[in-house]
Amino acid sequence: MRHILLLVILLTGVFHNAQSEKSKIDSLEALVPQFEGAELVDVYLTLAEEYMYVVPVKSIEYAERSLVILGDSVQNDQSCYANLLIGTGYIFTGEFQKGKKHLTPGLELARKLNNQKYISIGLSSLAAYHMNTGDYEEALSLFKQTLQVATEAGLPGWKARAKFNIGSILTNKGDRAGGLQNMIEALKYFESTDNVSVAARILNNIAVNYHSWKEYDLALEYYRKTLRKHELSGDILGKVVVLNNIAEIYKDKSQYKMAFKYYNQIFELAKTNEISEFYLAVGKVGYAETYSKVEKLDSARRYANESLEVFQSAEMEEGVINAKLILGYVDMKEGKLRNARKHAEYCIEKSVQVGLKELSLKAYLLQAQILERMNLYAESLKNYKSYVAISDSLSKENQAHQLALHRAELDIADKENEIALLQKNNEIKDLQLIKQKSQARTLIVAIALLVIVIALSLVYNGSRKKANLLLQQKNEQILSQHEELIRVNQTKDRFLSIIGHDLRNPIGAFKDMISQLAEFPDMFTEELRTQILEELRDEAEGTYFLLDNLLLWAKTQKESIQFKPEKLKLSLIIKNNIILNTRIAEQKSIDLSSEVSDRVFVFADQNMVDLIIRNLLSNALKFTPKEGKIWVRVQQKDDDFYEVSITDTGVGIKKDDIPRILDGNDLLSTYGTNNEKGSGLGLILCKEFVEINGGNIQVQSVVEKGSRFSFTLKKYQSPQA
Repeated sequence: MRHILLLVILLTGVFHNAQSEKSKIDSLEALVPQFEGAELVDVYLTLAEEYMYVVPVKSIEYAERSLVILGDSVQNDQSCYANLLIGTGYIFTGEFQKGKKHLTPGLELARKLNNQKYISIGLSSLAAYHMNTGDYEEALSLFKQTLQVATEAGLPGWKARAKFNIGSILTNKGDRAGGLQNMIEALKYFESTDNVSVAARILNNIAVNYHSWKEYDLALEYYRKTLRKHELSGDILGKVVVLNNIAEIYKDKSQYKMAFKYYNQIFELAKTNEISEFYLAVGKVGYAETYSKVEKLDSARRYANESLEVFQSAEMEEGVINAKLILGYVDMKEGKLRNARKHAEYCIEKSVQVGLKELSLKAYLLQAQILERMNLYAESLKNYKSYVAISDSLSKENQAHQLALHRAELDIADKENEIALLQKNNEIKDLQLIKQKSQARTLIVAIALLVIVIALSLVYNGSRKKANLLLQQKNEQILSQHEELIRVNQTKDRFLSIIGHDLRNPIGAFKDMISQLAEFPDMFTEELRTQILEELRDEAEGTYFLLDNLLLWAKTQKESIQFKPEKLKLSLIIKNNIILNTRIAEQKSIDLSSEVSDRVFVFADQNMVDLIIRNLLSNALKFTPKEGKIWVRVQQKDDDFYEVSITDTGVGIKKDDIPRILDGNDLLSTYGTNNEKGSGLGLILCKEFVEINGGNIQVQSVVEKGSRFSFTLKKYQSPQA
């Protein structure tokens, strides 16, 4: 099959990497039992968004759950978005007709509600339906409507999405220059917003242009960049498409072994991921064409028929044409010329109707070859002429480039002739001057030599100044690199110290104890074995928590942490962290409570706030003895800030140690009331993350009475305010 263009329809935010995305989904799914009614619908819709690029089938499932709760009679933003998500999910899985059934009412309701974002989603998704079913003109019209809506409503993200999709359509229709221009404009926006998933899709489509221009090495370079981005974002659909496109390049270069290698990777992905039959059919039709190239006709027919069945079911005309072209070629090779001719005639009719010139080119050539074998030479010649006409049309851009190059070469030749003529005239004049004024010539030569000497002196002095300036810049650069190297070495030394002391001991204990359990199971009673497993679990959780902090701290040292503030419901984050620590609190019989209003909203980075609260709660539990108390409070500091405090009745901190625990250059390591090991990294991270969010952290403590850790976060100010 031809190389595949990717459309972007729904975007749920910026993808960092597959692991963080999975963690976000897991957190959302854990919240499901805690909500009901409209709040549960919001959770389901958010899960549907998150699953869209990971597992579209799950996206459909959660959006349908939200509709069940809402009921058929509800006509609000939630029911509108649910229908749009279901429709888009079906588009992503290749079930285009099912998608349209939900998109049409979703778009009508979006217009009724005058929700510009949802109108943009509905228009884009319907455009994708028409593109995949072969109506490129309607698809282009709908994407242009999306661009107009987004521009008038001041939605820059949706404006960029529309440009990307318009570029994809233009590329498919053969206007590769126009398509490339639109896609590059979209790419600038999505790279500026750090949206890895969509940037990867645009890079794929840019690579398709270079692929079509037979710039194979450049196309491969873009495809591989795209593949890396999809691996980071966990976009399985994107990986399937790019693997197919890379296989297409190797097939076009007649490197069939490499083509099979990349097609096989698509089928390997399908074993461990939910990939729709539609996208597997994309790989199978490419597989079939590659088999036809190496004359393995039985395998080519098998995979072409399997893909044809899927494409016909999805009413995906372009896929049907590709599959029938292969079947026509196989029939021709096997002497089944009547069947081959029927396939070719179908492909010619449909490809011309849809406006896919590259497929029309293949179809006319196949028909000409079939008719030639049937001894119908006049009809064969007619099809060859159509083939040549389309080929000429497709190569016009290349011809224009060659013509411009030829004209440039002619201009250069004309200039060279003019220069040669001027040189001859100058030689004649020089001879005349020599005859008439030999002394004047000597004077001119002397002056020329003097000018040359002066010029050389000026050039030499200028070069020395430039060299000195360059040397100074290099010295400054070396000094900066030296300072950075010292800092990196210091970071490395801290890493090694923590790994050597705080990680090696528990991991060594794991190894020894597990070896004992495995080699001498009879030595341990069931009660003792249960106790050991509980202790190992607690130690594993502590070690994992330390390792998580260690990696985050390393990122802060490298300054690679991304700060993305948003509106956060503070009570929800605190509640989640209390739930996570309930088991530890129960083990030590500690009363763990919070008093936080549901109306408290802050403007901060969710991951950072989550880590701050998790570390402070963990420390409070670690240093509070049995039967103790820990309570979390939030109060308004002033008009711009809230203060979050975590207070315990623990062992407290010595007065001299309070400044040390927040000093990044002095990692104070201590033990908890149950000998829990602490590295001191958690509080360092808390301080850095609080300050990144624009707040400050304070510590108040009295030995044997307890500690109070408090930090401030910015209040969320509504746009109207």
